[in-house]
Amino acid sequence: MEYMLIVSSAAVSLFLMSFDINMVNIALPTITKHYALDVGTSTWLIIVPGIILCSLLLPFGKMGDVFGHRRIFLIGMAMFSLFNLFIGLAYHLESFWLLVILRAFAAIGAAMMVSVNFAIVSINLPEDIRGKGLGYFSIFGALGLMLGPFLSGVIIDYLQWNGIFYLNAIIGVCGLCMALAFIPDSETKGYPADLLQTATVFVTILTSTLAINRALIGGLTPMVYASAVIAILALSATLWRQKTAAYPLLAREIIQDKMVMLPLLSMMFLYMCYNGAMILLPFYLEDVEGVGGALMGSLFVIPSLFIIALGPIAGSISDRHGSMVLTLVGTGTMALAMTIFMVMGRVDGVFIASMGLVIMGVSHGLFNAPNNRRIFCRVPMDMVGTASGTHQMIRQIGNVLGSATMPAVFQLLAGAAPTMDKMMLGFEGGFFVGVIYAVAALGMVILIRLVYERKEEGCFETLRSHGS
Repeated sequence: MEYMLIVSSAAVSLFLMSFDINMVNIALPTITKHYALDVGTSTWLIIVPGIILCSLLLPFGKMGDVFGHRRIFLIGMAMFSLFNLFIGLAYHLESFWLLVILRAFAAIGAAMMVSVNFAIVSINLPEDIRGKGLGYFSIFGALGLMLGPFLSGVIIDYLQWNGIFYLNAIIGVCGLCMALAFIPDSETKGYPADLLQTATVFVTILTSTLAINRALIGGLTPMVYASAVIAILALSATLWRQKTAAYPLLAREIIQDKMVMLPLLSMMFLYMCYNGAMILLPFYLEDVEGVGGALMGSLFVIPSLFIIALGPIAGSISDRHGSMVLTLVGTGTMALAMTIFMVMGRVDGVFIASMGLVIMGVSHGLFNAPNNRRIFCRVPMDMVGTASGTHQMIRQIGNVLGSATMPAVFQLLAGAAPTMDKMMLGFEGGFFVGVIYAVAALGMVILIRLVYERKEEGCFETLRSHGS
């Protein structure tokens, strides 16, 4: 019982992350109308927190090793709760960019608690129940995926949209109280994060995302050129620091292994599809089909149900038969889902959107566990924590790039004051970009098979050789 209380306390952070992202996706059309924004601009409410997470997950994970996981977790949970309260109150100030700034500070808190939650569970659970505890841990993330869209839709239909942030704050305070009561202190060790490289990574992701997003919406403006130049300089500094730092942010053993990086990149492209679609679809359902918030939230539960149902099955199959077939099917079905979304305006839109959501859920349910198995079977046991942080960072980069590009293509084709025909052209263009991303993920899976992976045997031998 004591161990499950520790797991539950740490897992509240995983619930909040899934809950927050899905609630804001559903609320975004309403927020866009409230501030009279275009779609490309309003997505910065999602892009900025994503950039924060991309940049800070690994540094805060290393800080947890040095200063204590419990301490970092508690500060993060408190910060996330406090700034969500401020976001709810900021509704009355009528400033969208203030909202974005407050979301950025909340994301710093989120990065702190998420970066160490896995470590808290792994350290505090005995080996004979660790697997069970981690399985229980993952249920919280799935619950967040399910409840976030539904509750957001209900709040939008019956209350003001800022209520979703008050709800985040309330859950965060409950999680903070649980963490104070049940998460014990842990011994600290390890090396601090390289602050210079952390800064250059942040600047690289921010300015490159800004350049891509603004170029698609407004063309090659001076701001786009300036952002691109800064991004190139920051990337150069990041690569230089990666080579020269005593303890670089990214472990060289991981990023130089093609059989780790290719699966990570295929995952990134799949999350670009998923997150871009989850931003565009609410605009389509509300503005074109007239679907209300509660019904929309219910529809967006669909992918989560399939992810929950298929994930354990796909993981078990990959243990017995390898990862290749399931990752091929997973990436192929994502391409099918994006294609279905492209044509949903030509037939019964709500029905086709629902079918696309089903197929997108099947894609993630089949792909994630086998792909993760492939990654972590290659990683030495003494680097699993670092690999986990790298995995989370690349996943968040996929979320950011999907948020920055697919809605921006929609805005480019639809224009500032779109007619219905222009809107449909925008949706088709946005989801066509999703098809390209899915095909890129599929190509990487095929490349793994043809060039680097002739057989998948040896995974468990590799783990044993590293002391598992």
